[in-house]
Amino acid sequence: MSHGGIVDSFQALLARLDSPAKLLYGFILILTIVYSPLIPKEYRTFVDSPIGRILGLALVYGVIEWIGWVYGLLTAMAFLLFLHARSGIHEGFDGGGSVSEKKTIGKRWFVEKVLGERTKKIATDRVMTQAITD
Repeated sequence: MSHGGIVDSFQALLARLDSPAKLLYGFILILTIVYSPLIPKEYRTFVDSPIGRILGLALVYGVIEWIGWVYGLLTAMAFLLFLHARSGIHEGFDGGGSVSEKKTIGKRWFVEKVLGERTKKIATDRVMTQAITD
């Protein structure tokens, strides 16, 4: 008995679909990847410890072996985002200085005029730097 193209395609899709447990695990991993900055500091600190790193690598390897490489890749991404969120990388100039807040600014910068911005506060009043030494 022939059903038609759409029904056959839908049955082929259902035959290739992973089990509900695997799909739930994948959904949880995707949520973990997306919301990794919101994970509490205690968990990120544990993952950054030597024991946490070993367990994380063992988890990635186990997921690749038992569930599949796609879920292993998602697990590795979640694990690396845990480590990255923990590292606290800070870029930029941090020369120190005094900070004061001003309510209004007399003359606007060219960029502010072009972009139509109305700056209300200035965060840095003076910057103190040290000379470069060899």
